[in-house]
Amino acid sequence: MVVIFPVCLVATFSAVQTGCDSDASTQSNGITIPDVPTAGVTDGCGSVRMTQYTSSDSRWCGFDRTSAILPSFVREGMTVAIAEPWNGGSYEGEPGEACGECWELSTSFATQIVMVHDLCPIEGNPVCAGGHFHFDVSNEVANRIDGGGWLGEGAVRRVPCPVEGNIYAYMTARNEWGYLQIAFFNHRFPMRTVAYRAVDSTQWRPMTRCLARWCLDDDTHTFAAGGPGGIFQFTSATGEQVEATETLTYDVAERTDFNTGVQFAPVSPPEFQEEGVCRFVPPSAIYTDEWGGIDGVRWDCNGWGDLDLVELTEGCADDSKSCIRLSKPDSGGVHITYRHLFPAETFGSLSLDMKSPGGSGTVEVSPRNADERCSAPPTFTVGEEWQQFTVDIASSCKGEKWIQGFTISRSVGISELLIDNMVLHTNTTQ
Repeated sequence: MVVIFPVCLVATFSAVQTGCDSDASTQSNGITIPDVPTAGVTDGCGSVRMTQYTSSDSRWCGFDRTSAILPSFVREGMTVAIAEPWNGGSYEGEPGEACGECWELSTSFATQIVMVHDLCPIEGNPVCAGGHFHFDVSNEVANRIDGGGWLGEGAVRRVPCPVEGNIYAYMTARNEWGYLQIAFFNHRFPMRTVAYRAVDSTQWRPMTRCLARWCLDDDTHTFAAGGPGGIFQFTSATGEQVEATETLTYDVAERTDFNTGVQFAPVSPPEFQEEGVCRFVPPSAIYTDEWGGIDGVRWDCNGWGDLDLVELTEGCADDSKSCIRLSKPDSGGVHITYRHLFPAETFGSLSLDMKSPGGSGTVEVSPRNADERCSAPPTFTVGEEWQQFTVDIASSCKGEKWIQGFTISRSVGISELLIDNMVLHTNTTQ
């Protein structure tokens, strides 16, 4: 028995229509976060799914992103909330280690370094519960890398934070009996452990993580009123250990900054930030055995007229497990689009298998931008047997800078059109 699944809503064109989303397992575009990060730095690129939100200056990580101590990109709002399953950061530390870590994000429009400043918790946020690496980016980041729209997917890699000066401590809370709650910030690499010693002692004692900050509540001497004060020792997620040169005393008040006098060593080569930028490329498989892309950001279909679009599980090209059937294609058509616009030269061609079981006829397959089809689309004659067809994007879209997908329409003499193996191919002339 042939099983069919309705997969496309008949509606007016919309770049955010989700009627074609599949419940199948996640596909990726071939880039992944390394399971075991290399100590120090890595040029490995990964895939990140993104939503956007309105951030404020002081969030879960505890430091003020407008602080003059931080790099200018952070003060400009280039911060993200990391999904809770990954709040241990790229070096797989304890929850909270992601705070202050820097990442390089790339979309079709721009590349931007961002700093983790907040948490996207699992509770109330299904998209941040796991399944795919996820950032909730600030509105400022959204405007910088994608014009402020719902963002979808990007390429990502961790990078050393391009900070200047030393590691600072923000006194989130303290009291006269020695209790401390501190948010350390402006560090080049994530903070793995923090220890301290009283200036009149040689014994190092650990601080404990409290949410994304560091706490001390069992020492009524070192940092108490009248106490000697203490010196911090930091161990980065890369294993480097440094000792502060400045002493924190009771005179440093709650809700003020403290310069520790030390920083983690710079990476070598220092020009790493400019080397090997990740390039985001939309998923090239539009439809093979399912709609291509990652969960929540897949290729999408949007039909109009009396056209009916379903997925079949038998009779597909090369005996694949599923394909698309368009009934009454002459009464309308279907837009197949991705969440993002992307440069027209990203791909050189589109290939797709088609057949018309009821007899031969013609159909147009046109690349399109966000608003309309390209000016010179091809028309193909489709017969009763599966045949592969190729759309040359450059010749179809002369003068177009951006495209977002394809329109299949203007069929003549076809009562039923089957489509399979829609795949984009890299432009080999680049």
